[in-house]
Amino acid sequence: MGTGMQPNYVDPELRLEADASDEGHDVFGELGTTLDADRAADVRYLQSRRTAEDALSPSVPVSRKIALTFAAVWFLIAVPYAHPALSKWRLLSAQETGMTDDAPIAAGGPMPTASVGEAKLPGETFDQQSRAKELEAGDDNRGPIAKKKTELAVANNVGKEKKPPRAIDDPSGKALDAFFAKLARVENKEPGAVARVLYYGDSIVASDFVTGQLRRRLQSRFGDAGHGYALIANAWPGWFHIDVARAASADWRVSTCVGPYAADGFYGLGCASFQTRAKGVWSTIGTADLAEWGRNVASFELEFLKQPGGGSVELIVDDGERRVISTDGETALDWAAITAPDGAHKLTLRTLDDKPVRLFGVRMERAVPGITLSACGITGARARFLDKQDDAHFAAVLKAAKPDLIVLAFGSNEITDGTMYPMDQYRETLAAVMEQIEKAAPDAARMLAGPPDMASNNPTQGRSRPMVHFITENEKKLAAERGWAFWDQYRAMGGGGSMWSWIQAGLGSPDMFHPTGQGGTVLGNWEYLALMQAYDDYRQRHAE
Repeated sequence: MGTGMQPNYVDPELRLEADASDEGHDVFGELGTTLDADRAADVRYLQSRRTAEDALSPSVPVSRKIALTFAAVWFLIAVPYAHPALSKWRLLSAQETGMTDDAPIAAGGPMPTASVGEAKLPGETFDQQSRAKELEAGDDNRGPIAKKKTELAVANNVGKEKKPPRAIDDPSGKALDAFFAKLARVENKEPGAVARVLYYGDSIVASDFVTGQLRRRLQSRFGDAGHGYALIANAWPGWFHIDVARAASADWRVSTCVGPYAADGFYGLGCASFQTRAKGVWSTIGTADLAEWGRNVASFELEFLKQPGGGSVELIVDDGERRVISTDGETALDWAAITAPDGAHKLTLRTLDDKPVRLFGVRMERAVPGITLSACGITGARARFLDKQDDAHFAAVLKAAKPDLIVLAFGSNEITDGTMYPMDQYRETLAAVMEQIEKAAPDAARMLAGPPDMASNNPTQGRSRPMVHFITENEKKLAAERGWAFWDQYRAMGGGGSMWSWIQAGLGSPDMFHPTGQGGTVLGNWEYLALMQAYDDYRQRHAE
């Protein structure tokens, strides 16, 4: 959606000629939106309807204008073949072109889009802690009475509900046992007990609304063991984390698993690789100061790549303790940690020369029992894009993350793919990614989180895109087949048409599939309640 879009809807007939090709980034950092797709679908529908009305006959659904134009063109093409004297006007000659199927495109013609390389960052990464306020207050243009109703509804949802609207599906009854076993140790305050959640997803996760609320709820109950992993800069303009302070130079260049791709397939834990060949390029990450969460850290761990001829990076904590690391060496994934007394701190990374330096992200933790939740949102991603990683590299970053629970929350972008990506292919590629994760982190619990409902302007479809149901059902079946848990956001929201209602209530974005900050609060709270319901069942089963 454009940043100035208002949450109102116009009959498709009135906006047939509207420009739906705005390529500006929306607040979530995406180039296109579901609303644009809806508009395009409306245009196609109305055009097809008008074509049918102007058809030659019901049995020949071709527009009279198109039929006449087609006949005239072919008449002009055919005339030069009526007599040899007109041969010079022939368009379809038998001359040799010298071109083959694999011949290069002629100079000046359209060139294929580059798939491997680096891109400029969308700009400097600024500290966006204030965006956490969006979890409590939506930004809409409704009247004060409507706003107050939404605020009360959200307030009633958070902290007062005892049960989620939808329980976690787990036919095996033990898909989350490994995570719950660690939670029990954390709850008992065992020294060194940290339950780590690794949460992958698309732009809904990149906004950190749902995951941010889930992190807060888990840490409020079990303890704050640190923020977890975050990228060193914003690979996408809509990427941000609540309850952590981050900033970075715009001089990093980025490759991601959604493109432009890194030739070696190395993207680190967050599927984004940052590189520079200049001195003084920097990034900072530290504790938050605008909320009660994320106020302490005791360890920063930088994830980077060693490479032949690599440059040096200086790590500085609070303008005090310093450590210089060299990234020169045989190509290999590596980590560098720097510690500080538990408390509020900021880490600054700065390149010291003009040799190539390649960094990925930073992990923030504390030496106390508690929870970390690393939200690895990838704007525009489909689940299969995780397979763009080099297999050995991906396995190494997953192992180093030491996850107790891995969540995959994809499907929204696959919904917009529609029938262009058949369900059997979707299941096959998602299963391949699940298998990679199973092999890399065999001791971790695993869960799929289905997509939320996606609204549609089409009332005949119940104001919901039909593909949401099919994606959800396929994910649920695949999770059961592989022994994963499944969290059904679609049905938790109310099923088909629920996002349409959420938009009217200020819980859904006008782009028709992203939740607002308030909507993320509700979804994150429900997921927390679903996990705690399953955790209580686990404790009852394992009670002495």
